[in-house]
Amino acid sequence: MLYYNEKYVIVLSSAYHGYYVEDLLRRNSIPNTFKRAPRAIGPSCHTAIYIQEKDLDKAMELINKVNVSVKGVYELIQIGGMYDYRKIQ
Repeated sequence: MLYYNEKYVIVLSSAYHGYYVEDLLRRNSIPNTFKRAPRAIGPSCHTAIYIQEKDLDKAMELINKVNVSVKGVYELIQIGGMYDYRKIQ
């Protein structure tokens, strides 16, 4: 379930990184949803941060400043009631 009409998924390698980035983005007024990464784009231990299109550049700038390793950034593409993912980074 998406809460903020998110369009992008940032995949991280661990739950710790996910919690850290979720808090970092919230402290900087970037709404986000933290969830386990979909199997289509990450192994079971990977986590994902879902964000809106308007916040992608600012979010990536903040994440890069704290040296958290991003496994990939994907665009969400809704097809009916399902989602597909297109890697953009």
